[in-house]
Amino acid sequence: MKKNFIWASLVMILGTFSSFSALSYDGKIQFKGKIIENGCTVAAGTAGKDITVDFGKLSKNVFQNNLGAIEINTVGKSENFTINLSACSVTRNLGILFTGTSDDGNRNFYASGVDGVGIKIHKQGSDTAIAPGVNVADIATIVSNKAAMNFIAELVATKTTIVPNDINQTLNFTIIYP
Repeated sequence: MKKNFIWASLVMILGTFSSFSALSYDGKIQFKGKIIENGCTVAAGTAGKDITVDFGKLSKNVFQNNLGAIEINTVGKSENFTINLSACSVTRNLGILFTGTSDDGNRNFYASGVDGVGIKIHKQGSDTAIAPGVNVADIATIVSNKAAMNFIAELVATKTTIVPNDINQTLNFTIIYP
């Protein structure tokens, strides 16, 4: 009985020490950041921080080439919009992150509610699409505690067939402070 107890104790002690080797680490995670006084206040315009981009009514023919066929990547209509920021306590360039449903014909565009037509968003002065869920840096610079983020929204053919329907999509945006 004593021998069994001694063996059991020895096995338990050796098992404990051998498990420590499994707890060794291969790397580390360092957390960094900064707490700022305040971010910026979003004031998109007369409607406050919510923006409506109205494309109006348009025929699917605006996406056709001169042969009468719908051509992928044809821009049917463009509308400018601005996100105005005020009361900014930081003095750096700001980024943005748009979230929303991506178009199934082009994942860099947002779904519009119309099969075959996506919404492309890009910064004014650039033609590069701001894809859903992608953080884009250096969209605006804060000057005198204010900044304006100027964008263009375009209705773009993403398929060779367009099924007429209402354009109805909501995107959320997050201001990124570097």
